[in-house]
Amino acid sequence: MVESVVYKNHLNETFDFGKNGVFLNESELHDYSWNVTKKNNMIAAFDYAVSTRKFPVTIICASEAEGIARRNALFEVTEKDVLALEYGRLYIGDYYFKCYVQKSVKKNYLASKRYMTVTLTLATDCPYWVKETSTVFTAGGGAADGVDYPHDYAHDYGNDTISKTIVNSGIVASPFRLAINGSCVNPSVTIGGNVYQVNVTVAAGEYLLIDSSVKTVTLYKSDGTQTNVFNNRNREAYIFAKIPAGTNAVVWSGDFNFEITLLEERSEPQWT
Repeated sequence: MVESVVYKNHLNETFDFGKNGVFLNESELHDYSWNVTKKNNMIAAFDYAVSTRKFPVTIICASEAEGIARRNALFEVTEKDVLALEYGRLYIGDYYFKCYVQKSVKKNYLASKRYMTVTLTLATDCPYWVKETSTVFTAGGGAADGVDYPHDYAHDYGNDTISKTIVNSGIVASPFRLAINGSCVNPSVTIGGNVYQVNVTVAAGEYLLIDSSVKTVTLYKSDGTQTNVFNNRNREAYIFAKIPAGTNAVVWSGDFNFEITLLEERSEPQWT
């Protein structure tokens, strides 16, 4: 079965593969390769580096006008990312792959404007597929009963906190984005026993964003101003600790709303 794939550039313009006369053939999109670091003739580590993936595309449209439009759209949507040096995203199902279209080789385009074959080469320095899953936690809801978790956390959580759970369905711990909405003072959220706290005041209409994927802690003010508040983090816990796989307790004061977005990373997207 031919996969449906969508390319979305940094301006949110899209190009669909798998419909409108554009089809994706067998490709390298599901392929991957780790670099191996050796020490004393033994494997010491694995890592990714800048890599490329090729996939062939066939354009076969009902009319010549449509064929020309598809050719031009494929170039224009993807080229904007290269010129802006901003990632595009290639989507398969719920997963996306950050990349640029580095190369495009065309064949079989002279006989008819309806038909052309293209081999695209994607270049990336983030060669993994990402699935984003967001969960919103709201203020209030009453105090939770004291919770005694099966893990040895620093303390049991009492009646002045709210306890919920979040499920990381990935196979390993995942990076995350934690967005905390104001108003609140020195907001703290404990996830899986790790404390994520920043000692700042977040006014109404502002939000605090902890982004573990790029290692930033930023306060976004209502006038659009962005302030780096990394140095205000609670230094007794690692602010960018990944969220473990499985079910994790989420504990906070209940005084503010926040959203956790898990960024599940995989070497290949799930097959569907």
